[in-house]
Amino acid sequence: MLLQLNIKNFALIEKLTISFESGFNVFSGETGAGKSILIDAINYALGGKFNKDLIRTGENKTFVEAVFTIENPKTLEILEEKDIKSEEDLVIISRESFQSGRTVAKINDKSILLSDLRDISSTLLDIHGQHDNQNLLSEEKHIEYLDYYGESSIFDIIEEYRKDYQRLNTIKDKIYQLSGKSEDREKLIDFLKYQINEIDSADLKEMEENELGEKYNILSNAEKINNVINKCYISLYSGEEGKNSIYDNFGIVLKQLNSIKDIMPQVEDICTSLQNIYYAIEGNIDEIRSMKDSIYCDKNELEYINNRIYQINGLKKKYGNTIMDILNYKDKIKAEYEEMKDVSDVIKNLNSEKIKLENLLKVKGKKLHEMRCKIAHDLEENVKNELNFIGLEHSIFKIEVNFEDKFTSKGMDKVKFCISTNPGEPLKPLEKVVSGGELSRIMLALKTVFVDKDHIPSVIFDEIDTGISGRIAQSVAEKMYTISKKHQVFCVTHLPQIACMSDTHYWVSKNISNNKTYTKVTKMKKAEKEYEIARMIGGEKVTKLTLEHAKELVRMADSKKCKIK
Repeated sequence: MLLQLNIKNFALIEKLTISFESGFNVFSGETGAGKSILIDAINYALGGKFNKDLIRTGENKTFVEAVFTIENPKTLEILEEKDIKSEEDLVIISRESFQSGRTVAKINDKSILLSDLRDISSTLLDIHGQHDNQNLLSEEKHIEYLDYYGESSIFDIIEEYRKDYQRLNTIKDKIYQLSGKSEDREKLIDFLKYQINEIDSADLKEMEENELGEKYNILSNAEKINNVINKCYISLYSGEEGKNSIYDNFGIVLKQLNSIKDIMPQVEDICTSLQNIYYAIEGNIDEIRSMKDSIYCDKNELEYINNRIYQINGLKKKYGNTIMDILNYKDKIKAEYEEMKDVSDVIKNLNSEKIKLENLLKVKGKKLHEMRCKIAHDLEENVKNELNFIGLEHSIFKIEVNFEDKFTSKGMDKVKFCISTNPGEPLKPLEKVVSGGELSRIMLALKTVFVDKDHIPSVIFDEIDTGISGRIAQSVAEKMYTISKKHQVFCVTHLPQIACMSDTHYWVSKNISNNKTYTKVTKMKKAEKEYEIARMIGGEKVTKLTLEHAKELVRMADSKKCKIK
């Protein structure tokens, strides 16, 4: 569950630390005080969208940190997958964003991508607001709701179906590619053959470029190399006119030193060292002599190397950045060429496989349809029970699962949630529900049915009280309190019926100081809670009568809470 929230420079909040409790938590306060800002701050910390308006005016950055206990096994699984350590079964999420647009997100002090942050945070807390209502109204999402409800029973068959569906699409794409106009196909075959022949005729070798480069450097600089080598050879061995070579001088030095080593023993080490150098010079002279005789400017070979490098560069412009790329490209188009030569047989085999897969998918699609119908019936009953509890007892909730002769990634079904909220009214799609109060309650009913399936420990209901009041508001409050027996629940509300059912009540207020606006959050004691509920009932002026009424509401709520298990 969410233990603590630390906020700095977020919208109207300059600095705020709030500790939260388990059970049913309620936020209330004047319109515009900043209740929704708290929800926005939590959503931001969990990887939600960021814009610069969230940074408090006059500041360079915003920071939000949320501390959670780990209660969902899936949280631990994802943390292990992403190599994030957790100490004392806590997850500490922090996110910092700057005016420049740069964002830094961390989990347990380890920097993390926003996509990974969202994966983890989705197992910790669920924010239910207007966006969820829009999803509920979208008919395309209804099949996802249904499959999620029956996930444990249909997951395997859906995965099998999807694999076969992907294979079918791959085959269809292949058939489409190969079934172009015959004339175009022949042109492509000729073109591929030309490319293969051009690469083959070049007879490329993987390391050829390096070898050609080395040879080109030597041949193009042959004159300079010969001059240098000849001079070195003369200095080392032949000697210039009237002068001894280095080799000869070394021999003389060695002969003279050897003549005195018996007299002066310490000379022996010098002799040994110089002897080694003498032999090394002798070996290098042999190497230089060999090089001197082998290096000459062969104009024909230089021309061949130039032409070869030009040929390779031409192929690189067409087929790849390196010789290896060119050879790999040749292998690829050769396989394509061989396949296209036998295209008729290939298309025939692919069509045969396509028919088999379509028949298999129909069988699996039918089985999936039958399972969805059973799941839909079960979901209808559970949603209807919840609707009865929150004042829609005359409603009829129906899930249409229509089998269509069309393959999609989700099966062959079209799923639509329909409802009739008043006796005598026909079933209508959910998007035809005009009343905001009815829509909020329908969403709450669905959420109640789903909440125990996802194992998410904390739930936020934002704007759940839209368009409701009186007895209906009381029923909604009791339903949210029921959810809070197994989950930590947060709710932003303006209704006293909901506020009085809270386990913990937070007052959100807005203060102005030095021409700056500040949002403050206070955890209320019982007397303060009663006063706030009295304000909800009577408006700005709290009278003795409204205060007594508030106290009575709280007493009645406490009595009901004791009976809810």
